[in-house]
Amino acid sequence: MIATRSRLFWGSVLLLASVAPARAQDRVPFEAQVRTFADAHCVSCHGPDVQRGELRLDTLPLKLTDPGAAATWVKVFDRVARGEMPPKSKERPPEKDTQALLAGLQTRLHDASRDRQQVDGRVALRRLNRTEYETTLRDLLGSNVEVKDLLPDDNVAAGFDNVSAVLDVSSAHLLRYQDAAEKALRTVIPTRPRAEFKERRTGRQVTEKVAGLKDLLGKVVRLDGDTLVMHVRPWGHVPCATAPAPQAGRYRVRASVFVVGTGGKPLPVMLSCRDQYGRDDADVRAVRDVPAGAPTVIEGEFDLTTRQVIVFTGWSLPETPRTLALSKDPLDKYPGPGLAVEWVEIEGPIGAWPGAGYENLFGGVPLKPTSVAKLIAAGRPEPPQPAKRNPDSYIYDPLTPAPARPREEADRLVRAFLPRAFRRPVSKDLADYYVKTVHAALAQKVPFADAMLLGYKTALCSPHFLFLTEPTDARAKNPRLDDYAVASRLSYFLWSTAPDAELFKLAGEGALTKPAVLRTQVERMLNDPRAARFTANFAGQWLDLRNINATSPDPQLYGEFDDFLFWSMPRETQLFFEEILKNDLSLTNFVHSDWTVLNQRLAHHYGIADVAGGEFRKVKLAPGSHRGGVLTQAAVLKVTADGTRTSPVLRGKWVLDKIVGLPPAPPPQDIPSIEPDIRGATTIRQQLDKHRNTPACASCHKHIDPPGFALETFDVIGGWREFYRGTRGTSVELVNYPGRKIFRGLDVEKGGETPAGKPFKDVDDYKLVLLADKDQLARNLAQKLVVYATGADVQFADREVIEHLVAKAREKNYAFRSLIHEVVQSRVFLNK
Repeated sequence: MIATRSRLFWGSVLLLASVAPARAQDRVPFEAQVRTFADAHCVSCHGPDVQRGELRLDTLPLKLTDPGAAATWVKVFDRVARGEMPPKSKERPPEKDTQALLAGLQTRLHDASRDRQQVDGRVALRRLNRTEYETTLRDLLGSNVEVKDLLPDDNVAAGFDNVSAVLDVSSAHLLRYQDAAEKALRTVIPTRPRAEFKERRTGRQVTEKVAGLKDLLGKVVRLDGDTLVMHVRPWGHVPCATAPAPQAGRYRVRASVFVVGTGGKPLPVMLSCRDQYGRDDADVRAVRDVPAGAPTVIEGEFDLTTRQVIVFTGWSLPETPRTLALSKDPLDKYPGPGLAVEWVEIEGPIGAWPGAGYENLFGGVPLKPTSVAKLIAAGRPEPPQPAKRNPDSYIYDPLTPAPARPREEADRLVRAFLPRAFRRPVSKDLADYYVKTVHAALAQKVPFADAMLLGYKTALCSPHFLFLTEPTDARAKNPRLDDYAVASRLSYFLWSTAPDAELFKLAGEGALTKPAVLRTQVERMLNDPRAARFTANFAGQWLDLRNINATSPDPQLYGEFDDFLFWSMPRETQLFFEEILKNDLSLTNFVHSDWTVLNQRLAHHYGIADVAGGEFRKVKLAPGSHRGGVLTQAAVLKVTADGTRTSPVLRGKWVLDKIVGLPPAPPPQDIPSIEPDIRGATTIRQQLDKHRNTPACASCHKHIDPPGFALETFDVIGGWREFYRGTRGTSVELVNYPGRKIFRGLDVEKGGETPAGKPFKDVDDYKLVLLADKDQLARNLAQKLVVYATGADVQFADREVIEHLVAKAREKNYAFRSLIHEVVQSRVFLNK
């Protein structure tokens, strides 16, 4: 189905350049040619009497310099090229007439689009989105402050939230940017002198620190000497945590642990961050596998704010006492699994003091203590005083930068900061403006730290920081970006942040845009830990992983869903993406692979044996597993369902948009959505059959429904199923969860037939349909990379670039990392 559809379309497009006659040799003026074709084959549906799809062609101007008219003609071109117009129910025009029309339109649309790009560029002035603003502040200031949630949500276009056309700026943005910048800047000044903190607690001491934990002793937790042994996961209490961090910073956390009752298998332990003994949702920082046998020391380094703790939890343990099948024997005789903790330790803050953030903003300026009274007199709020009942509390005098010559230091620091913040050299006049802002505050007796932060905040709320300015190289005939603009475009593409020192240096030397240098830098950046942001922000939006929290599975229907499975779902897809990227594997792996990346919890969910532990590893899939590729991964299957039911329409649209790159048109406004039959009297296929008998729906549903039904054998949390779950009736045991029963509903309706008449029986067959057109898979991914990399949707003149990228991908067996290199070397990336 997809292969036939895309080959028809792109085959026509690629043929046009070779058959398009020179305009000087046209026997009939092109406008007259278009009008004759439209009158004969189009105006009966798109003319004065009927305007299907609100489109009227007999009066649509052929002045393609008008963006609105050009956009409409692009839609006409695409539908004619795909064979969708005129509809098959109408008499088909002669093939030579169709090809002549397409050839002429293609030439003129391309020329008009290219002319606009030469004058205005492809990308409008682009604002940093919320994510980019936060990561840029973090890297610029050397602080892990979270400010994204302070900013308004960003609009989305072409599947991404970094497209310049929809990144508007409102008064709300300007106010929130000030709050965010203020919050971030305040974090760089230490609140207390350098102090080493190290505290070790035995398991027995942990029980004394946690309110209510003693009541659980002998029931679900026990003490073996000074060792705490836990047989359940926490449910409202924090049974094992470090001492709270005394101040914000990076801490080294260690614990001596071992497992019991696992039959020699490792036990996955979650290390999560919470406020001191809080009951809020855990922020999972790491997972470690604790082997059976002798005690093992597990450790990690974590960024914590004041009063935060690291919690140790055995993730494969039962959740509550009710699920712990204790015998009448004492708890120390219980044969089930448990996590034993000899001691936990926290040490820090580690690293240089006063920290990278302070050095970036106040490098060379000494810190001196100041009294709280002075700060209050200056209008600053008094730091919160710790509660007397908390033995871990302390009272301190805040610190403040204290230069010997404030005006001179302000001048030096501001001029050093601005090029880093504005991502390019700064003119003297512009730098003078910000220096004068600080000097004016100092003249009014504002404390040095506050005056400096005022200047920095002004810079961080200015257009020079908020927008990616992209001037072109005056020496180039084409609108080619200068090296600093390329450095920013490259850095925000792969790292979602400002260029680092090496990119900045190469830009200053005018060497960055050399092809060999660009290739070297892309390799360096993809091998850097910051490339995890590319996974989070590109793959997170391409595959909708950001929406993993949007729905919660109904606990009455999906009682096997737990937080361990929930955490594991997106990690599989992220690590799968990174494995393909790291090893330059074929992008066809996104459709199907004979491997995936699993841990114990996901493997159990999928019914895959011999995977123990919570850490992820690459796993070979056996034939018949129905897994492989992203389509069958639990995270994707969850984000394409509503938490209670699956919809072939939603999943079908997702496949066409995200994987195939031929998304269906939005449904007509007067067509109601399908309401599920809660009585179970009709099947989903029967409901859709009735729905798509409507002529306005049939043209889209013939493409949407096949991939939707191919995925119908997966439930809302990605489990394989042969039948739907009900709320009453006959109960059966879940295959992968012995002892857990559900009610059996109707058999799942799977399989179907493509619009081309090719039958498929399940998702395995349907993957073969997709893999029959590898060019279209590459074309889709190339388009999405171009949109995300440049911040602009694909325009008509860009199509020749996309086809060049597809051809290069084909030469290299569709290698994904190589495709990224080709995108960076392309004119759409290097031009404005």
